Amino acid sequence: MENKIKEADNLIRQGKSSLAVIVIKSALKKAPEYPYLHYLLGIARMKCLRFFLAKRAFEKANHLLPNNAENLRSLGWVKVMLGQLDEGRKDLREAISLDLVNSLAYMDLAMSYFHYFDFKEGKQWLERALSLAPEDQFLLDNAKIAKKLEKEFLKYSDKERQKMKREKSNQEFQKFLRISALQYYYAGKALAQDEAEEVREEARLNGSDASVLTSEQETEIASIRKLNKISQKKEIIKKREEIEGEFLRLLKKISSPFSVEHIKDIIYYEKDNDDLTKIISIFDRGGDVKELDQILEIVNDAWNYFPHKSLDGLCPMDKILEYKDRHKK
Repeated sequence: MENKIKEADNLIRQGKSSLAVIVIKSALKKAPEYPYLHYLLGIARMKCLRFFLAKRAFEKANHLLPNNAENLRSLGWVKVMLGQLDEGRKDLREAISLDLVNSLAYMDLAMSYFHYFDFKEGKQWLERALSLAPEDQFLLDNAKIAKKLEKEFLKYSDKERQKMKREKSNQEFQKFLRISALQYYYAGKALAQDEAEEVREEARLNGSDASVLTSEQETEIASIRKLNKISQKKEIIKKREEIEGEFLRLLKKISSPFSVEHIKDIIYYEKDNDDLTKIISIFDRGGDVKELDQILEIVNDAWNYFPHKSLDGLCPMDKILEYKDRHKK
């Protein structure tokens, strides 16, 4: 698990957050209740503009590990990015109350006001952040951004400034900006299937009916899915050959009068669970528990990988692939 976390963290630092998402989701399959993985997933998603999905990850982290200042700080900030200001600022203030010396929480709260042109309130929180870490380069950079933003804002007339504030608070306008940023960020990029699915889900959560992916990207994704399906089918055939080889070895070892074809016929024309018992009885010669376990394992594999007439000549693994493919689409 530590290796997966380190790999994901390195990818994020290298600006490959989209790949980091895939690595973290893979780790979560083995440790779905690990709070830090959900937190890291939120960070990676946020860096590639999947704010709704990032919020989902931070909420899960916060649920698994309540009253954690860093989880709340990140959850609060992503809510601000989604225009959920009251909720976001509430989370940021709570994060501050849990960790009074975390300068980043003060800075995030300050920026939540600067982004919405409330410079007076923003400066108060900025001063508190800088008092805690006066030489922190990240804080100093954000302070410069805030100062430049205020300078540009004051160039406009009172009427224009009021209009800018109204637009900034308009949810439809915010949605338009998020969708535009999403389209710009992923324009021309080759995406893995998991990445594409996340981008589509993010667009849907933004309320966008239009796809943020180009027709070329959709075609490429379909091609990747087809290649994956072919590869998985080859794996089934390869596994089937391995099972046949194992059956030949076992049949030869016990000098059985039965053949592999006989076993395949039992499976193909199966009617009930007794058919599985029939195959086991071919190999069961009263050996120890270890030997019986090996027989059960190979027979179970055969049942899953060999064709069944009741499945239209497919095997259970083929049907699983069909199911997965149908739901991915």
